[in-house]
Amino acid sequence: MANYICYLKSDLYKLSHSCFFLLHVIFAVCGAAMMLLYAGVSQSDGINKLAAYFQIMAVAFPFAIGIVCYVAAEQEAKAGHFQNILTLPYRQKAALSKLTILLVTGLLATVLSSVLFGALFPLVGGTTEIPSRFYTVIPLVLWGSNILLYGIHFVLAIRFGKNLGIGIGVFGSLLVALLQTGLGTGIWFVIPYGWGIRFSSYVLETTFGLMPPDRIGMDFGIIFCILSTCAIIGIAVLWFSRYSGNRSAD
Repeated sequence: MANYICYLKSDLYKLSHSCFFLLHVIFAVCGAAMMLLYAGVSQSDGINKLAAYFQIMAVAFPFAIGIVCYVAAEQEAKAGHFQNILTLPYRQKAALSKLTILLVTGLLATVLSSVLFGALFPLVGGTTEIPSRFYTVIPLVLWGSNILLYGIHFVLAIRFGKNLGIGIGVFGSLLVALLQTGLGTGIWFVIPYGWGIRFSSYVLETTFGLMPPDRIGMDFGIIFCILSTCAIIGIAVLWFSRYSGNRSAD
């Protein structure tokens, strides 16, 4: 544990000298601002506006993950071509340290954006009373549904650099939007990009007393999400412990 905390402090210090933390604030503020602008001009009812907010957040998540994972990996690449961490005695703990920072900052950015949107929603004509779950449970569900993607993009950013990692992030965001439509019916629960938008929509609907469709698919999706996430994070940490430092050119 002492080594893990030491690595955590070191990573926080190194990332504080990059745009990593600023990017999370920018994503949170810009996301809330754009959706407040939409809420101000849209003729939809309040619940649909709240649903649209989390749908857009879910769509943006893979792209944002691709960017922040690249920034975190690039910081190590520029510092010494990953030699600063490859020579550490406990590389699994070093990987967990970086993943912890990625995940915690992602959660904080998601909550910040939700709080900003919810607090300012009445100022743009929103009349729907926003429950506390809007600021807590739904952001947590949306974030938790994307933990697996952090593991994937963590590996992609370190091994392949910017182009592939961010490119897959863009593709993932497009796939999220498609899986919310009828094209995702019957298959979304086995595709990681469908989890965030479906789970957050489900929690929002139950919060407002609506009857969500496809409860069986939802239960299976939750189980599959938890098992797959644990497996991918474990694989990512194991891969990093064996990583030799080779990296494809961007």
